Amino acid sequence: MSHNNSSKNSIAEGFNILIKYRYLIWVLSLKELKTQYRGSYLGFFWSLVNPLLLLIIYTFLFVVVFHNTAKAYPVYLFCGILPYTWFQNSIIISTSSISNAGSLVSKSLIPPEVIVMSKIGSNLLNYLLSIPILILFIYIFKLRIGLPVIYFPLIIAITFLLTAGISLFFAALNVFYRDIQFIILNLTTFIYFSMPIMYFDKQLPIKLRHIIYLDPIAYVMKCFQDIFYYNIFPRYYYVAGALVVSVIVFMLGYSYFALRKELFSEFI
Repeated sequence: MSHNNSSKNSIAEGFNILIKYRYLIWVLSLKELKTQYRGSYLGFFWSLVNPLLLLIIYTFLFVVVFHNTAKAYPVYLFCGILPYTWFQNSIIISTSSISNAGSLVSKSLIPPEVIVMSKIGSNLLNYLLSIPILILFIYIFKLRIGLPVIYFPLIIAITFLLTAGISLFFAALNVFYRDIQFIILNLTTFIYFSMPIMYFDKQLPIKLRHIIYLDPIAYVMKCFQDIFYYNIFPRYYYVAGALVVSVIVFMLGYSYFALRKELFSEFI
């Protein structure tokens, strides 16, 4: 009974930290972003250049080389590549964030959870800075942005929760098993190519389609595509499925993190 109560308390604490330290997470996220571009002449402009170069490469590969004739295909690519890059980079950086933090974890009064969430926040800012490029291409390819965009903040929040849950789990695990940070890079790359980002899910056999949707990030990708590519309200089963799974993943990830964080200072 006491174990159940402590689990419930730790889960509540996870959501409480998100709310209580939201300003600190925001400040650290900005600092992280500024540090990333410190010393470069273009600064934040790189957040626009990088996705643009990626788009040009993929467009050349799939449209020119493989003759993909889908309508406004570069926009479809961008709708998936941008949020997945946020998701992937957040997990990769967050996984080693606690093990590399040193005295910031062992001597600071800042909850270690905040360190992880600030990494996700800085990558979120990178993603939001690239949205103008997406909007530009939407208009270049004569698509429209309509009322469905009101769902965008909700999908961002769902993606943040899902990413935070996964990141917290692997950040804690990596403190004790440093090989995790190398496994994550390969794992997230594999997931990237298995997602309906560079191809349409209808191109797959039905059996494979069902397997892909065992991964909750696929539902998030479909929501972003619905909003920006199809200009329709995200299908309710995608939103509901992504929301439920993201909350569960966050609770599980934070529970493991809370259970292990007292031991961090001994292993860092």
